[in-house]
Amino acid sequence: MRVTYDRAAAVRYALRHVFNPNPDYANMDTMGGGGDCTNFTSQCLYAGGWSMDYRAVGYDTEWWYRRLGNDRFDQNNDDWWSCTWSLPSLLFLYLTVNYGGALDLLTSPRLARNLRRGDLVFYDWDGDGFFDHSAIVTSIVNGVPRVTYRTLSPLNPIRNAHWRLRFRRPAQAISGVRLPNRPLRPTALPNWQVLEPCDQRRKS
Repeated sequence: MRVTYDRAAAVRYALRHVFNPNPDYANMDTMGGGGDCTNFTSQCLYAGGWSMDYRAVGYDTEWWYRRLGNDRFDQNNDDWWSCTWSLPSLLFLYLTVNYGGALDLLTSPRLARNLRRGDLVFYDWDGDGFFDHSAIVTSIVNGVPRVTYRTLSPLNPIRNAHWRLRFRRPAQAISGVRLPNRPLRPTALPNWQVLEPCDQRRKS
């Protein structure tokens, strides 16, 4: 089965919550590991109609967030999420293994013009082969994508910035991911006896 990716809804969510995080999710901007960026982009995809994926433990077979209780911003520190939900390199792998569509924007910047609102951009700051940051395309200005993202405190979230970001120095790799308009709708129900939280300290 497939669902329709509502790109406009994903963008609306991004612009609404970039400076005002959604209290239904943990705010990861003080957790290290890159901060809140990929938690935020995952929320945007979910708001746009993407289905959570509970098929199995693995970077290509799971993408989910499990809220426990009604505490704001996971103040009880008991929510679970897959590593693909919160870590940029693993979200990149999940999307490209299942859907392909990665564009090498550092080598061929002109390919950025193929991105649409609701697509994602991933950044490797130090050249170690792992992405450190993700952002969502929220506008196109004269054919050039602009991105919105949350990040690691005390750095500030950014709205509608040129896609070629820099953090202390220019990125060593930048990949855009063209997302499908009709992503898969995995039908597996969550088995919490098998699935594990990315933060193993939360496993009871």
